[in-house]
Amino acid sequence: MVSFQRQNQILKILNTQQFARYSDLAKQLFVSPATVRRDTLDMENRGLIRRVLNGVTLSEEPKDVPYDYSVTLNLDAKRVVATRANRLIKSGMSLFIDSSTTSLVLIRELKDIDELYIVTNGILVALEASKRNGWYVSLVGGTVNKMLENISGDKATRDIENYQADLAVFSCRGLIATGATDANDQEANIKRAFAANADQVMLLVDHTKVGKHQLYMSAPMNTLDYIATDKVMPEAIVNAARANHIRIFD
Repeated sequence: MVSFQRQNQILKILNTQQFARYSDLAKQLFVSPATVRRDTLDMENRGLIRRVLNGVTLSEEPKDVPYDYSVTLNLDAKRVVATRANRLIKSGMSLFIDSSTTSLVLIRELKDIDELYIVTNGILVALEASKRNGWYVSLVGGTVNKMLENISGDKATRDIENYQADLAVFSCRGLIATGATDANDQEANIKRAFAANADQVMLLVDHTKVGKHQLYMSAPMNTLDYIATDKVMPEAIVNAARANHIRIFD
C-alpha cells in the first residue's frame, strides 16, 4: 500500500471514529508507527487532519481530500440535492457538469433521460455518464489532478470556450450571500468558464456548505439562475437569491 492509499484509509477510519491513536493506525495499516507519523504529518500540512497527543483527528475544515473519500461525505444530503436538481434536466439538453462528488451523485440519480450532451472536467463524472446509452460525453483537456479526479488549467478553460451549453451544473465549497466560493483557484476558473458559456446556471449545494466561504469566488450570485439544496437556507442568502431572480429548489 503506497502513501496516498494509506492516507485515504486513515481518512476513512477517522470518519467513523473521530480520533485514532498512532499505534492503532499502524496495526490496521500493517506499517510501522514511524510510517504513520510521516503520513499524518503530510496530511496535517495539507489541512486534512490535526495531530494531537498520541494520535490524530479530522481537521474541522478539510480542503482537498481524496475523491473516493469525499464522495462518501454527507451522501444522503447530496442525494437530496441531486433529486431536486433532476427536475430541471430534460432529455436532449446539453450540459456543463463539474467534477464535484455532488455532480457525480447527480449523474447516478438521473433517471429516464434518454439523451444528453455532456461536457465535463470530471474524470469519474465522464466515466459514469459514458455508461449510459444515448449520452454523449466530452472531457476537456488540461492538467490532471489525481486527488480530485479532475482536469483543470488554462487549456481546460480554453476548451470550454468552444462550447455553448443549455445548462451549467456545478457545486462549490461554500455559499454566502454574495455567491459561491471555492478553495482552489483552478476549480473556480473552470466554474466561471462554465457559467460564461451556458444559457443558464444551476448551483448544487448541501447544507454543510451554506454560510461558509472559501478564498476564491467561483460564481457571484448574479450569475446563477437556480440553486438546488437539501435544507432551507439562511435569510440573507434567500434574500440575495430573490434579488437576483434565482429560483431555489429546497
